[in-house]
Amino acid sequence: MIDFRYHIVSIVAIFFALGAGVVLGAGPLKGTGSDLVQAQANKDRATVEDQREQLLQTKALDKYRDDYIAKVTSNLTTGKLIGKRIVVVTMPNADSDMTDAIQAAIEKAGGQVTTKVSLDSKLFDPGQRQLVEPLVNDLVTSDLQFPTESNTYQRAGMILARGVAAKEEAKTVDTEAVKIINGLSSAKLVSLKPTPKDRGSLIVVVAAKPPTPAPDNSSYNEAVDFAEGLDTASAGVVVAGMPESAQNGGFLKALRSNADATKALSTVDVANLPSGQMTVVFALAEQAGGKAGQYGGIDAKNGVAPSADQVKGN
Repeated sequence: MIDFRYHIVSIVAIFFALGAGVVLGAGPLKGTGSDLVQAQANKDRATVEDQREQLLQTKALDKYRDDYIAKVTSNLTTGKLIGKRIVVVTMPNADSDMTDAIQAAIEKAGGQVTTKVSLDSKLFDPGQRQLVEPLVNDLVTSDLQFPTESNTYQRAGMILARGVAAKEEAKTVDTEAVKIINGLSSAKLVSLKPTPKDRGSLIVVVAAKPPTPAPDNSSYNEAVDFAEGLDTASAGVVVAGMPESAQNGGFLKALRSNADATKALSTVDVANLPSGQMTVVFALAEQAGGKAGQYGGIDAKNGVAPSADQVKGN
């Protein structure tokens, strides 16, 4: 962006200089116009160079911060998720690098990621509701009871959770779970990699960066309901995203505006940073203890991360 602006300034300066030469070249102000244009071009060039230097310094400081966290504080999460099986669920268009970094943080903390479930955008397409609703009813299992006031997408979340997760550890992928996984996959609503052998107890939902232009927050109502369903049929859910997802037009913003959802689900809005990935680990440990919180840097009502006491012993 800086280089582009620099070239634009230079090109404009050339045309001004040419124009000034034609108008003033033979007059009493000969040389004055081109000198002024050149002086302005030099000033703009110096401004661009200053901005370039500031950007380089900012990037260097960001790298220092991230490296410091990675090398000095990352051991704080060691052992926090030992014995825990975790399912990673990615929203449509979720950032793959952020997802991989979250998985790495989970594994460093001793957790095991059993599978990654990618949600297709068709799942939340209003035009596909007639596909989702009967499928949910067809895939329901005898050991899964829907709350009386639950809606289609809360039930869909519970169905997926029954297939890949459980409220307790050490639950295998049984015949009912296989039926659910195959049913949702065949309908092209989800895809799994790898096919799990064990069901997890905790779930991380990775939010996507909002599209441009940003949609209305209400467009995430079904996704929030779905996440609530995942939580109902598992031991806990953490929804993780980047700062943009906690602003208007983002999934975390919509979720945090739902009082019922925030009572049960945890959120982290800086999961694109090493510190945020550590916070995801702490939030998972907190969820395993039956607690929830909203963490990060954008209107996060519970601060940057759970306190040591909140995750002690998990």
